[in-house]
Amino acid sequence: MDYIDIRTKLRKENLADTFPKILQKAVEIGHYELTEEVDNLWVTYRQMLQFMLEGINDAQRERIRTNICHQLSFVVSRLERLERIKVHPEEKYVSISKEMNRIPSFESIVSQLEQVSKEVAEVTNDELLRDSIRKYRLDALHEEHETTMQNLFNWTWTSELWQNADMDQANRIIFSENIRTNDKAVFITAVTLSCFEFVDATKMLFLLDCYLVEDDAISQRALVGFVLLFHFFYIQLEDNQELKDRLSVYSDDATFIHDLYATMMQLQMSCTTERVTSKMRNDIMPALMQGVMNKKMPKKKDIDPEAFNKNGENPEWMYDEKMDKKMQEMAEMQLDGADIYFASFSTLKGYPFFHQMSHWFYPFSLDNNYTPELRKFSDGMVNKILRLILNGSPFCNSDKYSLCFTFSNLGNMGESAVEEQISRQIPDGMDIDALAEDSEMHKPQKADIRRHYVFDLYRFYHIYPYKQQFANPFEALQKYPITPFSNPWLKELMADDKEEMAQYADFMMRKEFYQSALDIFTTIADNEFDPDLASIWQKIGFCHQKLKEPEEAIHAYTIANNLKPNSKWTLSHLASLCNGADRKEEAIKYYQELLAIHPDNLKYVVNASQAMIQCDQYEEALPLLYKASFLDEESLQVKQLLAWCLMVNGKKEESVKFVLELLTTDANNEETNILYALLFLMDGKLKEAYHQLSPIVNTNSLENLQQKLDVLCRHQLLENNALVLFMDALSLHIV
Repeated sequence: MDYIDIRTKLRKENLADTFPKILQKAVEIGHYELTEEVDNLWVTYRQMLQFMLEGINDAQRERIRTNICHQLSFVVSRLERLERIKVHPEEKYVSISKEMNRIPSFESIVSQLEQVSKEVAEVTNDELLRDSIRKYRLDALHEEHETTMQNLFNWTWTSELWQNADMDQANRIIFSENIRTNDKAVFITAVTLSCFEFVDATKMLFLLDCYLVEDDAISQRALVGFVLLFHFFYIQLEDNQELKDRLSVYSDDATFIHDLYATMMQLQMSCTTERVTSKMRNDIMPALMQGVMNKKMPKKKDIDPEAFNKNGENPEWMYDEKMDKKMQEMAEMQLDGADIYFASFSTLKGYPFFHQMSHWFYPFSLDNNYTPELRKFSDGMVNKILRLILNGSPFCNSDKYSLCFTFSNLGNMGESAVEEQISRQIPDGMDIDALAEDSEMHKPQKADIRRHYVFDLYRFYHIYPYKQQFANPFEALQKYPITPFSNPWLKELMADDKEEMAQYADFMMRKEFYQSALDIFTTIADNEFDPDLASIWQKIGFCHQKLKEPEEAIHAYTIANNLKPNSKWTLSHLASLCNGADRKEEAIKYYQELLAIHPDNLKYVVNASQAMIQCDQYEEALPLLYKASFLDEESLQVKQLLAWCLMVNGKKEESVKFVLELLTTDANNEETNILYALLFLMDGKLKEAYHQLSPIVNTNSLENLQQKLDVLCRHQLLENNALVLFMDALSLHIV
């Protein structure tokens, strides 16, 4: 019996199958405290069973049994962790767990972090210290601070289930006035990653409580972590009444519900990264590069200064419509929350900084002076330029570090070249110092913090050298998207806000999570007679259509059409679906409704005529085809349809005119040659028809020909006597 099986049976309070296995595993692993804890629970349970057999009626029996199941669940998580450490020494989690045994306690790390953080602030603000002494002392303190942060991250990531004392220390970190916000944010990530190793309801409660912290850098990281964990580990948490009660407190908090939807949206947006990366690499970037290459910069003497001001436009040589369109497309993707820079920076994660797991989650700061590569940017033009580029930029934290390390490798000549290039771009009179100072005042918005944190997580799970040792939650999100109906608690929490639900469903539909979007839309559309729900029924139909469920789509579109008649969008989808579902008469009806609204729409005219032809309504189709020919005199398809329709309507002479015109345009066209051969057959010229068809004959052309012959015979325009032999001759290639 594996751990998943044990947990599943424990949730059903099946102690008969699980208790002996848990006892056996505790003995095999050889952990004294856990073995003793399991033994004590076993003694309690055996006594309860003995009392029952002796007829003693204990009113607390069920409560005690349930409590034993819950305690055993925690024991199982600890056993699984210990077995992993024992069996998989090659994993980074295991090696760091063993390394952390040298640390006396969680409290000792927190105390050290508070102390060193306090000393850094004191030395930094001590105006009486000489610069050389300050630098010497700060270098030592920064190194100590970095070591302490590594210990805090690794201790937290590999920690067991938290007890009350651990929760006290965690809260001490969050509410400490000495510990910096960035350090608290890294700690939040360590807590999240710890729960991915094995879920801990106490840590989940801590993350949920951290959402209430006023500092967005902490609250939004905590929310992202909580949402991810709660989505994937709900089954292991559903028995925790304290977590359920705590979550229900947030049900009336509109801001929390909005942030919850926004977080879910950003996490699901991450599932589009591969698609976005492909588009950036194969479409947008080549187009931009080609646009740059194609710009023909005139010689200086040929530039007309007046061209810059003419009609408020740039001169022709400075404008590229295709490049402008691609730039706009890239900007829209970025505005939507897409990760458009993943490909650009994925190759820049080989710097030593990223060898430490925790560094992937450091909020960006040029003041991280324990990072040698950043020290050189403490002053000078490059520092100002970097601050201008990075403050408020769309890059996530780890990408900003990558960019800095790339700058640090430029060398003096490279830096000078960058300074010179940027200095040329700065307009006269603009103060770069003032700009740099203004950029420091930029306060990141909650959406920016969430988005950049999700990007950091995505990069870690996809690029970190030991990524194969981690279960990738973003791959799982692709298969199991988050929705308000992912679990009963979320449904209870989020289902009341129909407006937020509808917006989230729209997002999921745009990002092609059609089943998830459909589930939400179906819940919202609780009435087939409410006109306000017409657009929802349209979207239900669209999702069914994308899921290749035509009958369900037609049903939804029909409701939408009843609620809001004469919608071009609804009617066109209904007509197309009915046509494809072999419901031609209905398709014709919808096309006629479309033509009543848009009588000169060529697409509707042609589609309607084709549907009529398929329903053997050749006489009704003919006026439409004449109209189509008028709307588009050059259309090959329209001329072929018109020639065929004229032929079936017995207007052979007019048909000949169109066929001969088609032959002059493209003598090798298969459909045209079939039509020409049919005209020969109608005149009894079998040999001429044979020679017209034999060069193009194949399986598809034979099938097409046979269908047309059947129509002409049905309309008594051909005798069927010799046609069987004629088709045999074509099939056998008789010369």
